[in-house]
Amino acid sequence: MLEANLKILRARFPGVLLRIVNSSGTAAVSYWYDDQSSPPKLMIKKGENSFAAYGNHKSDKLIKRWFSNLRIHREALYAITGFGDGSHIRYFLENSSKGAHFIAVEKEPALLRETFSRFDLSDILADDRFMLGTGTCDDEFFKDIQNAAMLAISDVNSVIFSPFHSIDENYYDHARNEMVRQYLVIRPLMEVNLRTGVNLQENTFKNLPYMAGAPDVGELRDEFRDTPFILVGAGPSLDESIDFLREMQTKAIIVTSNSPFRKLINSGIRPHLVVTADPMEPTLAGFLNVDIEGVPLACPYSAFPKIVEMFQGRILSWLSVNPIVENLKEQWGHKKGTPIMEQGTVSGCVLDLSKLFGCRKVLFVGQDMCIRDDGKYYTDDSSYADSGAHYSQETRGHKLPGNTQESVLVEGRLFVYLKTFEKFISDNPEVEYRNLARTGVNIKGAPYLDYNEAKAWIGEGTDSQIFSNRVTTLLKAEIGNLDLEESLKPLRLYTEKLLETSLSLAIETDLLPEKFSGTNYEQNSKILNLLEKANKVNNLIESNNAFWHCLVDGKTKRELALYKRIVRDINFSSKNWTAIQKNKEYFWAIAEGCHWLLNAMDENLTQNSLATA
Repeated sequence: MLEANLKILRARFPGVLLRIVNSSGTAAVSYWYDDQSSPPKLMIKKGENSFAAYGNHKSDKLIKRWFSNLRIHREALYAITGFGDGSHIRYFLENSSKGAHFIAVEKEPALLRETFSRFDLSDILADDRFMLGTGTCDDEFFKDIQNAAMLAISDVNSVIFSPFHSIDENYYDHARNEMVRQYLVIRPLMEVNLRTGVNLQENTFKNLPYMAGAPDVGELRDEFRDTPFILVGAGPSLDESIDFLREMQTKAIIVTSNSPFRKLINSGIRPHLVVTADPMEPTLAGFLNVDIEGVPLACPYSAFPKIVEMFQGRILSWLSVNPIVENLKEQWGHKKGTPIMEQGTVSGCVLDLSKLFGCRKVLFVGQDMCIRDDGKYYTDDSSYADSGAHYSQETRGHKLPGNTQESVLVEGRLFVYLKTFEKFISDNPEVEYRNLARTGVNIKGAPYLDYNEAKAWIGEGTDSQIFSNRVTTLLKAEIGNLDLEESLKPLRLYTEKLLETSLSLAIETDLLPEKFSGTNYEQNSKILNLLEKANKVNNLIESNNAFWHCLVDGKTKRELALYKRIVRDINFSSKNWTAIQKNKEYFWAIAEGCHWLLNAMDENLTQNSLATA
């Protein structure tokens, strides 16, 4: 492949590059290049016949006519069927709005190998609006749509280029549907991530004194293969499942989230573990006026701080994405934290913990994931009921088969949770899943059981006290005496230097007179000097990749998302003036983020050492 293409593939699409490399030695099934033509012409195989992918005449006319018939929204995410030789991809990129993001979906990695060996497409590969997927339509395939999900998208759909779509319609239709499903899951997470990025880092700083030495949930990996696991949700069927749970306390590991926690405690059921993940204050309501004595908590470092403080000394941690904690663990020589699935519902975290523990039987209790016929949404004894939110008047949603009813109403948010559960189950065929929610939606892969059937399925189990004893032993081994202020000093120095440099360049650019925007000032020494100085910021950023990720994970992420929207419309007759104005917006974004991070460390990290219970 051409080095220009390889360079961008390595940087932006390493997963795609790996799939292309793995195709080495195999020819494309549906395509071949006629290298006698100049430039090489892409041909599509149909049985013993072949035809030109972009027609026998001028391909630009075909592509222009194709594009003119499309209805493209200004702010959108599209899956374009087939990569071909890149011609229709380039035309789409050049003629669609700067708010239209798209992923080129190519079934055959071998075709990409042949195309990237013949044409320099580095300009397409480097464009932020462009994404690339090839081969199996899995999570890796769609991971880059996270960037588009941060923006205000008005349409998510596929753009069909018929010659390539006809190669395998089922594949390209599946790719489109999977992209939409992934977007529905990722979009709310990205919205929350942008909106709460500052909360996540503020919480991390506040929680570090209580959690820096907390044992990681990974210490329990695969230790409970023979112990059934019960995942408790706050659906209305929980109210009728209490007696069953009392009987199971010694036969299964009972794990709950904050929502049904109060119901269990008030019913005399002390779960073996409670889980929280939400960084915001409303999640605290599930723990107020509840006896939490003796119950351990599992949570990320960004959990709501008052909850963490309540459980200090009884906390198991996990670490999905938190660059600050990752950096500190590396400094201290601690093991990397264990990532746990966080996909919009804390029950998803509990589900992933069941896999981590190695449990081969998992029973869902109170996981209705639907609105009951009478409008009931959640159990009576929960924080939702305190405000009357355990009933809903929602009538829109999906009508899906229930466990004991012909159909139940699953509104949009719960539908995403349902699909998250179903995908998790399908990805773990070695585990048996069952569902006790009589009034709930049917979860594919988790057949419904009544109480007697569930008791027989659980069997005698393994004494769940073994789990509690193991957690107690872990908690006693908590690491103390970690100097947080000293450990965070290198990050602080990096951020201070970057703030000083980016702020001074932003101000210097702002002070330039308007006359410098003219083309006659294109080569003015002050303009050229500012362009050269921009490298100072880039060099500082690149001087420590770990610290840069710490910075971007907070307010800087939101500032950079805003910056990308602003610079779309910066376009002057002078290219150099355009460049420095875009740089200025970038400098301001970096400066705002740096200033916030320094204040966050000052205001939220109130203790220099680890607080121990």
